[in-house]
Amino acid sequence: GLALDDVYVLSSSMVLNVRYGLSYAVFPEARVTEGTNLSTFGFSSGLTNLLNPALSTVPRLTVSGFATISNWSSGDGFASALTHELVGDLTKQKGAHTLRFGADGRLFRTFANRYPGSISPDLSFGTTYTNGPLNNSAAAPLGQQLASLLLGIPGGSMTSGSTVNYALQNQYFGTYLQDDFKLTKKLTLNVGLRYELELPVTERHNGLLGTFAASTASPIAAQAIAAYAKNPIPQIPASAFAVNGGLTFVDQNGNGRSPYKNQNSLLPKFGLAYQIDQNTVFRGGYGIYFDTIGADVFQPVQTGFSQSTPVQASIDNGVTYVATLANPLPNGLIKPLGAAGGLSTNLGQAIQFFDPNMKAPYSQRWSSGIERKLPLNIVLDVSYVGNRSTRLAVTRQINSTPAQYLSTLPVRDTATINSLTASFPNPFYGLNSVYTTTMTRAQLLTPYPEFGAISVLEPQGYSWYHALQTRVERRMARGFMLQFGYTYSKFMQATTFQNATDPVPYRTVSTLDRPRMFTASGIWEIPYGAGKHFGSRIPAPVNFVLGGWQLDGTVVRQSGAPLGFGDALFTGNIKDIPLPNGQRTTNEWFNINSGFNKVSAQQLADNIQSFPTEFSGVRADGQSTWSFSLIKNYKIKERVTVQFRAECYNALNHPSFDVPNTTPTSGSFGIVTAEVSEPRNWQFALKAKF
Repeated sequence: GLALDDVYVLSSSMVLNVRYGLSYAVFPEARVTEGTNLSTFGFSSGLTNLLNPALSTVPRLTVSGFATISNWSSGDGFASALTHELVGDLTKQKGAHTLRFGADGRLFRTFANRYPGSISPDLSFGTTYTNGPLNNSAAAPLGQQLASLLLGIPGGSMTSGSTVNYALQNQYFGTYLQDDFKLTKKLTLNVGLRYELELPVTERHNGLLGTFAASTASPIAAQAIAAYAKNPIPQIPASAFAVNGGLTFVDQNGNGRSPYKNQNSLLPKFGLAYQIDQNTVFRGGYGIYFDTIGADVFQPVQTGFSQSTPVQASIDNGVTYVATLANPLPNGLIKPLGAAGGLSTNLGQAIQFFDPNMKAPYSQRWSSGIERKLPLNIVLDVSYVGNRSTRLAVTRQINSTPAQYLSTLPVRDTATINSLTASFPNPFYGLNSVYTTTMTRAQLLTPYPEFGAISVLEPQGYSWYHALQTRVERRMARGFMLQFGYTYSKFMQATTFQNATDPVPYRTVSTLDRPRMFTASGIWEIPYGAGKHFGSRIPAPVNFVLGGWQLDGTVVRQSGAPLGFGDALFTGNIKDIPLPNGQRTTNEWFNINSGFNKVSAQQLADNIQSFPTEFSGVRADGQSTWSFSLIKNYKIKERVTVQFRAECYNALNHPSFDVPNTTPTSGSFGIVTAEVSEPRNWQFALKAKF
């Protein structure tokens, strides 16, 4: 990083500050054991011929419930970011007014240079072909995934082409005007307005998706509709079966070079401070703050330029198997076509795209509080703080089974499950290499049956926060300072959809909610040594060793995170789930017998979830940390000081436990299996200041 800062005093009442900043960051990633000859592991030439022998590596094996083997990163190579920033601030004092004006210009560039994607298959093993006794039976908590590995029935994918090569850029401009003026001797007002303009992100080679053409007929529509007419399902007559939709790309067919539009924002701010009496001050304020969605935070969607080929063990629902561990990709790799693939890009696979109407999220923040000076040099501050964030990005699934076909029963609906998982001739078979011979009723009922899951980020999310914040401070005097803080708060959010078919995000307590937080900190200059109350006349050598020590300490106590149990089958009283603190142990963190159905074969599926996603009254372990430090400054010369620090973190060695297992069908349900806190840790440091 590089920063150049200059201050110009234009007059006795006007100051100009100009700053230029340049930062460059590189984020390297490594691959495990490059140049591995996979034929020595028993893989066939059909697979090894697809790989670059200089870059190939051991396949990654993911067996759900077990540790991943050869866990290499799927984005190997390196990424970098380059930022230019030019800022100017002008301050003008005139009478009771202090005027501030400024402008801010930024250029963001983000680059990623990855190795070719076809280095090795990414193999996974699930329960698709090992659950039973029926193909739609609920999966066992553990073991059936390992059975898939032992039987050699792989899943997963392999990527061809460059995985994530991109060069993004966007520009940002901002300007503001603020006036701080004393309306009276007791009242000061702060009024400001900021304007921000964010230009849309672009990619140097136009390697970005545009949007999803939901109402446009697919290139395979005519053939698929004709095939469907031979074997229609009762819910969709042959005349009503549609095959629409497909991905579009930037700089194609009227699309601009960016997936979204300019972001224009006005940010007003207002604040006041009023002196009620000599020892009491009231403060309050309100402001709007916008975020950006540019190259510094934008995650590029480059489907089509980086092509994933799924590993398909069977194309006839397990009657026969065409893929093996020795040759998981018998038909080779699907080659990436980029924008030339058009609406046919990633047919039969999961896709995602960027909402062209995406808007930058913003927060409204407000606060009011009273600060009071008390006897003994003590200050009391009591404040109310609020925040509401709007237009937060939420992932929506737009290709799910319509709600009217899903179960609303409070128990496992076998009839609905059997109906939706029933297999029918696939009208898309033969139109693309990834399609299998059959397709379930649930897939045929989706709005875009020629694709898998389709996700899009939409600006529908929001959150809100309210807090009572108190602070008591005994300011530094006679070598002693002490501060206490307590926050009582509530943090709610609507940033996910409980069901894919829900029209709006689900309102619930935030996963970041920590309703109670207590902090304490203090500094004590030990009164022993030269110039202190005790030992003020001790010899210099003794003072060098024993005098001038300072003791610091901090205490943090905080509530834990709220817990959720997913789409659990629960028939009891929700109030019975939490256990009193005296009964809560790592072997049973909450009441596992309060009404949870723990039988795998009876779990819900193909249903509308109504069970809450998080519980405010059922929480993980909180934080409880005591830390201390002992500091001594040694004056070597007039301009040279050496500081010695001895610091102890988590001095009481108090553990903070990880979240317990919240899967009712798991054998570890309700059990805490890990800690998240560090054990007691001593640290010593010696620092020279000159």
